[in-house]
Amino acid sequence: MNPYETLTSLQTLVRLRDADVDRLRAELDAKRRLQERYRRNIERMDALCGQSGASAAALPALALNCAGYKGALLQLMASQRQDLALAEADAAVSRQALTAATLRREAMAQARDDVAGRIASETARREQRRCDESAGQAWWRGRRAV
Repeated sequence: MNPYETLTSLQTLVRLRDADVDRLRAELDAKRRLQERYRRNIERMDALCGQSGASAAALPALALNCAGYKGALLQLMASQRQDLALAEADAAVSRQALTAATLRREAMAQARDDVAGRIASETARREQRRCDESAGQAWWRGRRAV
């Protein structure tokens, strides 16, 4: 495979890696938003638990209803905390995948840049050789004419 084909292939691979990194970044952002939603839900339910207090102590049925409400809120909060923990663990896995994908993309970009540098130096070397040959021929013709 010639260097130009290699460069084209590497550029394609870098674009694919960019797309992979972008996809993983969007996925991680979505997971962070989900975590934030769980946190806000837990805070709201905690505030609701704090608001449902001893005001219902006057009537036994109302107190029982308030206790059931508070118990249901506490169970829901526990469920939301568990979901938050799972979402955080999932986000940690996604973060690791994003880091790995970013490293793969950087490695591919470095390889592409190396090939591009070799092509540029080879092109410059060929151009210099052509200029030197032209100058040598001009010098040689000038010597013959004298």
